[in-house]
Amino acid sequence: MQNLPLFIGATLLLAMTPGQDFIYVMIRSASQGARVGFIAVAGLMIGVMLHTLAAATGVAAILLTSSYAFNAIKFLGAAYLIYLGIQSFRQKGKLQIRQKKDKASAIKILREGMLSSTLNPKLALFFMAFLPQFVSPDVSRNGDGDAFSQMLMLGILFALLSLPILLAVAILSARFGNLLGKNQRVSQSIGKLTGLVLIGLGLRLGFVNK
Repeated sequence: MQNLPLFIGATLLLAMTPGQDFIYVMIRSASQGARVGFIAVAGLMIGVMLHTLAAATGVAAILLTSSYAFNAIKFLGAAYLIYLGIQSFRQKGKLQIRQKKDKASAIKILREGMLSSTLNPKLALFFMAFLPQFVSPDVSRNGDGDAFSQMLMLGILFALLSLPILLAVAILSARFGNLLGKNQRVSQSIGKLTGLVLIGLGLRLGFVNK
């Protein structure tokens, strides 16, 4: 609970970062309207929950093996977050947005969004690195529940916090098209801010708050 405000702040910032899911919603909404964007967001959220279940199951199994293994994955996760932060901080150039004009059914768009999220290996690695940083391995004394429950609740919170932001992206993209993608200064500023947050999370949660 003591890290919950940090988790909420980091999640909101990450949700506003122009990543693969962000740009996918923007493309669909800009070319086919807000309704299609909403369906795409629903598909992405299904993928997020699948990644959460996979990460929660894996971390719970590791915790049952040994606390040393759990701490090891926290250190590796912290290092990965720092790496992502450096990559995000150094990104240059405009967002590359290519509009898709094809008309697709709601089921196809939902499936496409789900597969875009579920089959994204970077997202799988991110969840394995990000969520455990907020899980306590000493579940027997802190009263916060087991590792699986903690991870599951964090994943649900991640999805609930990301959902309104992605829906807003769908609405704004449907109305204003790809103006954000043309604004190099905005995209670079978001990347640098997100990079600093990821680096800070890696350092604080992985190496300080044990």
